[in-house]
Amino acid sequence: MHHVLLFLPLLALILFFFFPWQVALPFYALILIGSIIGYWKALQAQRQPPIMGRKVMIGDQADVITVEKGEIEVEYKGEIWGAVSSQLLQPGQRVIIEKVEGLTLQVAPLPELAGDERAEQPNRDSSG
Repeated sequence: MHHVLLFLPLLALILFFFFPWQVALPFYALILIGSIIGYWKALQAQRQPPIMGRKVMIGDQADVITVEKGEIEVEYKGEIWGAVSSQLLQPGQRVIIEKVEGLTLQVAPLPELAGDERAEQPNRDSSG
């Protein structure tokens, strides 16, 4: 259906067959201007950076929820993910996402920062 919208100005030329040009021209101009605005908005939307997906997740932070029998669950932007880590993790610990493999996140603990540096560290997780 959205492909029809690309041809809307061409389809609107039919107006000139049914109405005098003094009537058809203003309607055609409105359709043409509306189409140009729609095309511009569509191009702007396509050029925005991704807001979800693997590329966005890597390097972002998550919170460890549970660690039981080698199985780790983390919360990332309100969703619970299975995770693996080469280091021991504790519930409530903040981790950084290193890799996404299917529905499993490979995570590592955040490096410990001094009290002053921790306040200056931006929190990327709260933007969603």
